[in-house]
Amino acid sequence: MASTSTEFCIQQTRQRLDSNALEARTDEELLESFINGSADEAEISFRSLVLRHGPMVLGVCRQILGTDHDAEDSFQAVFLVLARRAGTIRDRRLVASWLYEVAYRISVKSRVDGARRRTRERQVVAMSADSFDPREEYDRNDAWNELRSVLQSEVDRLPEKYRIPVILCYLEGKSNTEAAKILDWPVGSVKGRLARAREILHSRLMRRNLVLSATFLLSALHRETVFAEVVPSRLVDSTVKAGMSVAGKATASQSPASSEAMILMEAYLQPRRSRRLLAGLAAVIILGGIAGISQGAFFQSERGSFQGRFGNIIETISSYTPLPISGHSGSTCKSSASH
Repeated sequence: MASTSTEFCIQQTRQRLDSNALEARTDEELLESFINGSADEAEISFRSLVLRHGPMVLGVCRQILGTDHDAEDSFQAVFLVLARRAGTIRDRRLVASWLYEVAYRISVKSRVDGARRRTRERQVVAMSADSFDPREEYDRNDAWNELRSVLQSEVDRLPEKYRIPVILCYLEGKSNTEAAKILDWPVGSVKGRLARAREILHSRLMRRNLVLSATFLLSALHRETVFAEVVPSRLVDSTVKAGMSVAGKATASQSPASSEAMILMEAYLQPRRSRRLLAGLAAVIILGGIAGISQGAFFQSERGSFQGRFGNIIETISSYTPLPISGHSGSTCKSSASH
């Protein structure tokens, strides 16, 4: 117990020191360094992003999945997606919001897959056992886990202008002033949008017959994420190494990500690749149609221009009556000869 407590304190101290060094660099600067910097600079910047946003990401994964093992696989998958898709983030001030969305969707996918797997396992057990009591599978924390999952889904459904300050203030523990600085908003706008977000969440939770206030639930998530979620150093190290490898920036032989994390990453990216392919095909078809129309219009225009320029000649040629062929009208030939 003592060793575990000591390790926990060491992790907190190390992360506190690292976070102090991080504050001087914005997410935009870190992403730029990761994308365009040298391999060493990229690794330092990527580690900084993992340390800065890791507690929030791990908190979301744990709140949806419940188990540490599944949550850590999803956590790693989220940052592997970041390593692969960092260049596609349009507004680099909003990395926290981007990571939240990825973490939520990957965790939900993992949860659905896990539920299906457990259902199949239970069916096998039920077939081989005389009786099966599903209550044995119930954990006393399941109710709270379900409640957290519902709240996370409702946060994900918020319009972006409300979701972003909720993520920054409630899930990343930033003050209203800090969030306003990141977003380049007035502090009053942050406060107003947080209040409106709480109202929306409260009404949606009431429709789900949940009587707890959104403020209470968000505060509970805030305490769990900011104060309870310490990302283990081993998870940070393995995630950074795997991320550098996935991004093609590894300076040496890097340890691979867990197989489950790789599966989750690919499952997240695959539908987006398909959508981009379909969008590309649609664009080609549309452009082809436009080109066909333009080409047809061009030929019509050229035809009209041709006829305008050479219409008289064409008309003369069309009305031209050829001379009689020699031998068929001898009189004409003789008349010509006589002259």
